[in-house]
Amino acid sequence: MEKCNWQSHFAENGKFRKEGVGDLGEKVAANYLLAQGYKLLAANFSNKRGYLVGEIDLVVKNEKEQIIFVEVKTRRNFKSESNHGIFPENAITPAKIRKLERAAGVFLKQNGYKDVHWRIDAVAVIFNFVSRKISLRHIKYIRR
Repeated sequence: MEKCNWQSHFAENGKFRKEGVGDLGEKVAANYLLAQGYKLLAANFSNKRGYLVGEIDLVVKNEKEQIIFVEVKTRRNFKSESNHGIFPENAITPAKIRKLERAAGVFLKQNGYKDVHWRIDAVAVIFNFVSRKISLRHIKYIRR
């Protein structure tokens, strides 16, 4: 996963380009997880054949050989230096978690993982354009 320069996503007029914000958040999350010692197994995984069960933003493995499926939610803040009251992870609904569980099952089966411990985590990323800082929260065990 390549390192990202989030300020390069500003258009010539100084405004932030909306397209690609989610992709940029996924890069930030992947770089954070790699820095924490996780090993990246897949990015943007989805089953290629049959009924599409969903997409998993990142699949990583920790030092305990546990497979972690990561949902990344990204938001932009243009209003104040504080990110108070902005919770990207609130967009992860029970229906989304069920889709993640189905996609996780497909990933495990396709890659020959049997009797492996796994979980679903979330990473919330906020790009603050007033303070020009990134906030990141890693929420472990949102499921399992």
